[in-house]
Amino acid sequence: MQWLNLSNLPPEGREFELSSSNEWLDFVRQFGLKFKLAMPLEMIFTVLPQRKGFLVHGQLKGKAIFECDRCLEPVEIEVEIRFDFFEEKEPTDPENLGEPLLRYHDGHFELNVFQVMWEQFLLSLPEKRLCSPECKGLCPKCGKNLNAGPCACEQSQGDPRLAIFRQLKIN
Repeated sequence: MQWLNLSNLPPEGREFELSSSNEWLDFVRQFGLKFKLAMPLEMIFTVLPQRKGFLVHGQLKGKAIFECDRCLEPVEIEVEIRFDFFEEKEPTDPENLGEPLLRYHDGHFELNVFQVMWEQFLLSLPEKRLCSPECKGLCPKCGKNLNAGPCACEQSQGDPRLAIFRQLKIN
């Protein structure tokens, strides 16, 4: 179920539920973001018909496991986002090259619910996915996880021509 038929919506709208499925995960693979779901994503949303389009509001919840951006250890991210957006029947930007959320097909409008779930999932993720705010990352020379302790690599003092700048103190 990628496209949701929006015909026969009552004026007060209708609530829908969508759960991440193998079909959704197949859809997501094309984007190349590597993660596993620790808990399925659940999206509950309401579609309200409007004169010029459709108002969609709802929430997305679940848990995903990513690699820490610094040390590559697994980190569980809780996904929880509320969303509201309006999708116009007539696109305002005909040059938009992205996947459409709304299309007119066989005499009725349809909403691309997989795309909605994917966009909300991406918007819910933190900019940096870290196992902890104090994560030290990996040694750039040997690749050891510095959270487990210091490595045996020789620490460079840097470029000797810049040594004078190490003495600067900022008040």
